[in-house]
Parts: sequence; structure tokens; C-alpha cells
Amino acid sequence: MRGKDIRFGIIGCGGIANTHAEALLTIKGAKLIGVCGGTPEEPKEFAAKYGIKSYSSTDELLESDDIDAVCICTPSGLHASIAINAAKHKKNAIIEKPLALTKESAMNIITAFRVNDVTGSVISQLRFSTDIREAREMIRSGKLGNIIMANLVMKYSRSQAYYDQGNWRGTWKLDGGGALMNQGIHGVDMLLFLLGEVKNAHGYIRTLTHKIEVEDNVAAILIFKSGALGTIIASTSMNPAKNKYIEIHGEKGTIIIEEDRIRNIYIEGEKEYICDVQAAESATNHLVKAKGHIQQLQDFTEALQEHRAPYVTLEDGMRAVDLITTIYGSSKTNTIYHR
Repeated sequence: MRGKDIRFGIIGCGGIANTHAEALLTIKGAKLIGVCGGTPEEPKEFAAKYGIKSYSSTDELLESDDIDAVCICTPSGLHASIAINAAKHKKNAIIEKPLALTKESAMNIITAFRVNDVTGSVISQLRFSTDIREAREMIRSGKLGNIIMANLVMKYSRSQAYYDQGNWRGTWKLDGGGALMNQGIHGVDMLLFLLGEVKNAHGYIRTLTHKIEVEDNVAAILIFKSGALGTIIASTSMNPAKNKYIEIHGEKGTIIIEEDRIRNIYIEGEKEYICDVQAAESATNHLVKAKGHIQQLQDFTEALQEHRAPYVTLEDGMRAVDLITTIYGSSKTNTIYHR
């Protein structure tokens, strides 16, 4: 595919599919060809909106010789089966979060892509933030000294009406989890990206304010392989909601990240850096807010053209799922999981 446009199809017609479509239309080397949905009728309006082909089924899209790669934008519980089907049809794929609902199904995806010699990735757009990468480099270079503790806090709000919009929302079978798996997985992925893998995890999940199967509140304690301690707080019950933030404390200083920007850096002996995150975000439009998707889809397109691995691998997606399901398992058995 070197030098050729990568021809994309989108599987799924929900809100996030629009983000993928709009991103692909801005990317050099990418060409949006078509879309499919859960029924033959579902994708027609979406296709007309973007001037692309409406496929009557997932199989019809995957069997098309006009498609090189797909964006999988379906409910979470369908990701694994569709991704494996795409691999069997020799289609490259970038999958919305989460990669799958269990570590086992994530590993099955990885195997299918390896066996069929196609490339896969999972959406983890925060890894493309300049500030996140800067924070990671500061941690890895030792500028903060040995890392002592990291705290991830995700205090979101979701109404009951949000969950009632679709019969898949808030279910274990198709959502795979709530505050942590659905709303919180990007924060979990960012924590792993910055701090590395987790050795031990002990968590509690509760459903306190919504009529749903999955959790709406989570508290977890972690020990990283580096020896650092960590905590994760996640909720969809907060009033008012707050921006996601991570505090990373080292022997020589602290970094505080709000959403995908560094809010504060304190290094012993240096001038403190403070950023007004809210002011920086006030002027953004929908394309700026989709910047991470654009950057990741650009990288994925170039990876296919250059016959290289994408910046975010399927293994990266599997690690986030593994940690989340480990926390779920810990809560259900009241056990500290050693990983």
C-alpha cells in the first residue's frame, strides 16, 4: 500500500462514527468509501451525509475489494467478533475503545490479526497529546525522581436517560462495564502509558445511583511494577461533574494533568509551571476536540502505507482491558489480584 490512498469503511453509525468520518475526511492518504450498520436501512442517512456508499451488512462491506481498512464503531460487546471477522477478510482495522470486554477476547483479536497478517489498532487518542508525551518523557528521564504515587480521578455525570437511550448501554454483555470500562478506559490507558504496568490491584465497584447492571462508582488501589502506589477513582454519579485529572508524585516533584493537558509542574529548585486549562479549552471547535482521533487515524493510515506498526498497538488496548477486568474481579471476590 506504499504511496496509495488507504480506503476506509466504517462499521457502525452512532455518534463516534461521525468523529471517525470527519477525521478521515481531513487526513491526507485516507479515503472514506462506505459505511454499514446493524440493518440495511440504518447506514443510509449516514452515507448520504458524507457522500459515501451504504453497505447492507458488515459482511458486504468486509467482502468489498474497495475497502482496505475499517473503523469499528459499534457497541463495545461487538468489537471482538467484528474485529476477528475483519481480520479473516484480510482487512486492517482500528477499533474504538475498549478493544474487547475481556483479556481473553482481546488476545483472540491479537491472534487473528497476526495469523491473517493484517494491522490493528485501538483508539487511545490521549497518547497523541503533546502534553501527555512530555509528561511521559519527564517521568522516564527521572526528572521527577523515583515515582512515589499516582492518582487518577474521573468524576463524570451520566443521567438515567443516557443509559435508557440504548438497550445495550449499562449492560455487562454489550457495554462490558460502566464508569471504568466505558467512561474511564482512556484515563486507565493514560495511567499505563505514563507509569507502566501494574503488579497488584484491589478494587471496589458499586452501582449506587442508576438502574443499570454495571457499576457507576469505582475505587481501586494499585501497586505498579516500579514500586509506586496508585489509586483510581471513577464515577458517573457526580454532581457536578469534573474534568479527569492525574496527579503524579515523584521524589523531586509533581505533575498534574487535566484531561490531555499539563495543568501544573513542580520540580524542586525550578520555577513552577501553571496552565489555565479551562481558558485553553474555551476556544475549541468540534474538529479541535477531535484532534486526537485525527492524529491517531493519520498515524494508522501512514502505518499502513509504510508497512510499519501503528503507534498504538492491539497489545496496548489489551493491557487497559486487563487492568479494568482485574479490578472488577477483585471487587467481586474481595481479593487482591497479583498480576
